[in-house]
Formats: sequence, C-alpha cells, structure tokens
Amino acid sequence: MTYATSLSLSENEHRPTSAAVKSDDKAYIKALGFVPKRYAAETDIVNQGEDGDRVFIIESGWGCISHDLAGGQRQILDFALKGDIVRPQTYSGTALETFVAQTDLAVLEASTKTLALGAAKSPYIASLFLETLARQRAIVAQHLTNVGRRSALARTAHLLLELRARLERVGAVSRTGYACPLTQYDLADALGLTPVHVNRMLRELRERGFLEFRQGHVRVLDRLGVTKFAEFDDRYIDG
Repeated sequence: MTYATSLSLSENEHRPTSAAVKSDDKAYIKALGFVPKRYAAETDIVNQGEDGDRVFIIESGWGCISHDLAGGQRQILDFALKGDIVRPQTYSGTALETFVAQTDLAVLEASTKTLALGAAKSPYIASLFLETLARQRAIVAQHLTNVGRRSALARTAHLLLELRARLERVGAVSRTGYACPLTQYDLADALGLTPVHVNRMLRELRERGFLEFRQGHVRVLDRLGVTKFAEFDDRYIDG
C-alpha cells in the first residue's frame, strides 16, 4: 500500500498539502495514461490473491485497504482518502491486500508500468513516490503501535485524530469537524476491537469531553486534551 496525502490532478484546486505538485508534473501525469474511473460504494476494486498490478489516485470518496483472513475476518490496514496514491502490495503481480470502495469513489487509475515510466522520466514524480513510501512506513508503524500497545481508548482516539489530520491537509475538515462514513464494524476491524468495545470507547471519549462521533460526523471537543491523551503527533503524516 502506497499513498500520499498531497497529490491532486485538478488544475484549479488550491488547498493545504504536505507537498505541492508542479503544473508541469500535473500535465505530465495526465498524459501518462491515468484513466478516470468511478466505483460504487462497497465495490471490490482489487481482491487479495488476484491481479494487483494497478495504482490509483483518489479524487473523491473513501477507500479501505485490508488483509483478509480465513472465515471472513479482516484487518484494516488503512483508509484511502482524497489525494492519496494507493498501490496494493503485490508479490509476483498477485495482490496481498484487498482494496474496497468504502463510499462512492472517484479515482484516476493506471498500471504500475505507467507509474514506473513516469517516475523514470520525471525526477519530481520519483521523489514524490519515495516520499510516499516513507510516509507509508510511518503511518503503518503508528497503526501497529495502536493495535499492539495503546489502550483501546487511546487507539480509538489516535485513529480519529489521524483521519482528521489527513483530511485537514486536503481541505476536508470544517470548524465543526469532518464527515466520517465508517461504521463501528469498520473501526473494530481497524483497531483490533469488537464493535461492542468500539461503541463503549466512543461513548467514553464523548463523556470525557474529548471528541464525539455522531451520525457520520466526528467533532473534536478538546483538541489539546485528546491529543495529549492519545500521544498523537501528526508529524509522521507529513513524512
């Protein structure tokens, strides 16, 4: 899985990002052969065990990257957000992860060969993708720490703060918070908890005055307090 919360191919968008894409690179990326596609919510875009030789740039919507287990269980590795570059991990061309449209999803899609060609011809694009690899490692390390060492309450807060920080970098956070289409089942699969446990954690975060998650909307009530409690430092998102 590779992603960058910094890439948009829309010429007229002006929003805070962790790395700007130059106009020449935008035009070049478009000319590489990235094809605009739309996927309905809950569509399996890449299935684990099948051909995974594709790369996606998220234009709008939410995606989900997971590792599937026997018996229908899964571990969500990350969520793909607006501006992210997604390339499911593969081995000999076979996908090791599943990529699903969490909501209706608009993407620009190309083969990994197309991406490699662009990186070979544009030093800036090559640099951008190296940065995304470093950012991926940092985010995955935080997710591993969440599941392995943070308390259930802290890991829930940490993930919701991370999503806020990533969305803020692409202009998708308002003064009242951010829209979040995730269910308690989704959060459970990302946090290594049961849905019932997630429900209790969300209630406790609300009762402590840290944040609330109601009707698909997350609002941070005490940013300083919840950031300190969850030991959240957003520098890893910028890479």
